Amino acid sequence: MKIAAVRAYPTSFPIPAANRVALGIGTAVKRDAVIVKVTTDEGLVGWGEAHHGRAHTAVAKLIDTTLKQLVVGMDADDVSGVWDKMYRFQLASHGMGAGACLAMSGIDMALWDIRGKARSLPLYRLLGGRRKPIAAYAGGVSLGYQPPPDLIAEARKSIDAGYKAIKLRVGDSPERDIERLRAVREEFGQALVVLTDANIGYRLEHVRRVMPVMDELGIGWLEEPFPAHDYRSYREARTYGRTPLAAGENHSTRV
Repeated sequence: MKIAAVRAYPTSFPIPAANRVALGIGTAVKRDAVIVKVTTDEGLVGWGEAHHGRAHTAVAKLIDTTLKQLVVGMDADDVSGVWDKMYRFQLASHGMGAGACLAMSGIDMALWDIRGKARSLPLYRLLGGRRKPIAAYAGGVSLGYQPPPDLIAEARKSIDAGYKAIKLRVGDSPERDIERLRAVREEFGQALVVLTDANIGYRLEHVRRVMPVMDELGIGWLEEPFPAHDYRSYREARTYGRTPLAAGENHSTRV
């Protein structure tokens, strides 16, 4: 079963002004994605998604040109071999470019989709896992820097939909963030799991101010207060509270 074709579909649509949310990295004005389609010579089609990297057309172009030329004709079941070839001829020789990493991920995901379809197995079975429930939280790009009453009204929609946990955006200012956190906790009580994501909007002095309050309010975690490479700030911030720090970016899904 050979890879016969690879195609990327860059997509983008604006967010209406009334639905835009302020985050630590700015205000979200549009949503982008790069959908990747891999077709085999036996007719199986796999779908993947590459992160847009705020340059969705550039990531899609890399998939449709360089990476496509590298992988067409290879064994679609050889996921590791395909990844290794893309690495050797793109990343290893040209540096660890973020755009190339994003583009590779979409092809890799599509090949795993094909591998599962060829065996009529879900991906978790291919990877040796088992089916089990996973707690989900509501978040996405919502629950941002609204005034407390508006934030509470939005959070209530998720709670009424059955969520037991929500993730709030922080990184605006320590004072305003604390005000929102207290308002949500007072409104919904300790039964609601409250998580936070700063989207690299904090500096070390901000974390020193908010983490004791987060501990007081029982906040589950503080995600991405600093850029991932700012190891010194992460190391020093861990001494200012019990709230766990997370350097990576999570995406929420209801299950």
